[in-house]
Amino acid sequence: MLSCGDTFLASDDDAEKLHLWIVVTPPSEGEVVTVCLVSARQRSERLVVMNSGDHPFVRHESVIAYSYSKIRATADIEAALATGAARKREPVSEAVLARIRAGLIDSDFTPNGVRHYYNSVMK
Repeated sequence: MLSCGDTFLASDDDAEKLHLWIVVTPPSEGEVVTVCLVSARQRSERLVVMNSGDHPFVRHESVIAYSYSKIRATADIEAALATGAARKREPVSEAVLARIRAGLIDSDFTPNGVRHYYNSVMK
């Protein structure tokens, strides 16, 4: 069962590149909101920056890329974990989760549907 703060490594469009995905909502009607952690680049949105020590996976400056935020079926995530298409990692701390959640609301890049769903689940 997925919980808030759970993380998993999975590829998105580029099958060669794995990203850390973070579950930011509790399951609701079989769905959760996930956000993606990516390496910081010059033009990256720096609303939520993570560094070594924020999570065992983070080894260099990384950012939450809110433009990749998704509403996902929990069954799809659990199936990917069961088949090895995704790998479970350590959960983020409550403090990091709170920063990520605040950024989801504040980011201009969060898809409107994701923001609306997040607000309906977290009210």
